[in-house]
Amino acid sequence: MVLIKDRRQFARAEVNWPVTILSPGRHPAGEIKSISQVDASICCQRLPPAGQELGLEIQPPNYQKILVFAKQVWAIDADSSEIPLRFIFGVQFEYISRDDADFLGEVVDAYRQQNN
Repeated sequence: MVLIKDRRQFARAEVNWPVTILSPGRHPAGEIKSISQVDASICCQRLPPAGQELGLEIQPPNYQKILVFAKQVWAIDADSSEIPLRFIFGVQFEYISRDDADFLGEVVDAYRQQNN
């Protein structure tokens, strides 16, 4: 696993990937809306408990499931227009495998090339 310290140097990609929050216990699936090599924003039906490390199981298309450990850093109520994925929260990855971080870097690079 890779410990990520400097988060400011990473660009983001807009995605719509399924995610399951694994801790503390399995929560209903949500959706990753944007992602970088070190963080993500997630839409979900209910927020996980604040202040606890979260296990996230992310399922990108055409790639294996990515397991990361993360901490929640912000959360908002997205209003009824986003129901059933009413809440949006941001996480910072605490641990991610090198291969998965490299894959996310490739996704972000491809996204930037398509949108420039």
